[in-house]
Amino acid sequence: MHRNNSGSGRNIFDKVGHSQEGKNPVTVARKSLKAMLDLTADHDAPHFHHRQLTGLDLIRNFWYAIALGNSLKQKHPLAVSLMGHELVLYRDQSGRAIALDARCRHRGTHLAGGWVENDCLHCPYHGWRYGSDGACQHIPANAEKAAIPRQAHLKSYPVREAQGLIWLFWGDAMIEDSPGLPPFAEYTDPQWRTINGSFHWDGHYSRVIANTIDMAHAPFVHATAFGRKEAPQVPSYQLEAGEWTGTGMIRFDTKPAYSLKWILGDRFPEGSFRATFYLPNITRVDLKFGGIQFALYLAHVPINSSETITLWQHSRNFLKTPLADFWMAQDVKKTFLQDNEAVRLQSGAAPVSLSEEAHAPSDALEIAYRKCLHRAMGMQKSPRTKP
Repeated sequence: MHRNNSGSGRNIFDKVGHSQEGKNPVTVARKSLKAMLDLTADHDAPHFHHRQLTGLDLIRNFWYAIALGNSLKQKHPLAVSLMGHELVLYRDQSGRAIALDARCRHRGTHLAGGWVENDCLHCPYHGWRYGSDGACQHIPANAEKAAIPRQAHLKSYPVREAQGLIWLFWGDAMIEDSPGLPPFAEYTDPQWRTINGSFHWDGHYSRVIANTIDMAHAPFVHATAFGRKEAPQVPSYQLEAGEWTGTGMIRFDTKPAYSLKWILGDRFPEGSFRATFYLPNITRVDLKFGGIQFALYLAHVPINSSETITLWQHSRNFLKTPLADFWMAQDVKKTFLQDNEAVRLQSGAAPVSLSEEAHAPSDALEIAYRKCLHRAMGMQKSPRTKP
């Protein structure tokens, strides 16, 4: 039912939880809480540039999921903002997604208001025609043989489409030397049904990512739903850390809410919550209640320094009838609405320096995320945002 065209790029994300060359890998090692809570580990490496994450920073040389594949229709350009950088997407006649800078070089008109014809994007103001490489090919008002200005060229970006998402490469490194796409096997598995949607957050994307992998907020933020305020303790858990990823898992007593109330009935099996992050903007949440399993694959698109859009995909291995899709989508939205109330009260981006905030053992997974973020920032060639 779904296509998966992951394309090129070394996929280092599939190393999580597996040994390498017979060893417990460093990039794939189970790390103790004590090691993960060492606030100085990885921060004093001499090759790192000590630079804080600002509201407008994007980590370079990664693939960013920026749109749901089914949101980009043939002949209908789509506007996308990536940390304030305006982009336009469109499909050529073969269905291939193309990404360009969004503003016409003539008078700054947003090209998402234009039209697609013969694999080219036309400006709605004066009809300037741009090819998939960003070059202006035709200016209707020009006399015959009139030259096209050299400035009439838009930046184009590498794009891939896989796992129900459109991905854009942001950076200047060789793509084959950069991380591949995070796995999402359920998307093409006929034993699972996947639905998708989007949600708008009032907060920086680093705070949204931290929220979706947080182990300790449910008893308070979700107290009226599945959170058990009478049992807020988070059990000790181990981490599995990859080069640009990390995973943690806890078990808990189930408090059914939303659709689970009528799915589980009087049965309350032990639940498990597994959270994973993948730099730069993907998190995954796996919930299991006996034989019932959910998988949430979340792409957090940084719109600007105070807004994030999460492109969510929800997979389930039960009630695979389309009749249940509406209720499953409502469960996702209700949960995010409660989470957003917490995210919007936080200030700016998550500090990369761990010493700027206090931490508890339950924060180990978020600490692993911040350390990955710090390491990625230290490898940037320059502090500029544009690729």
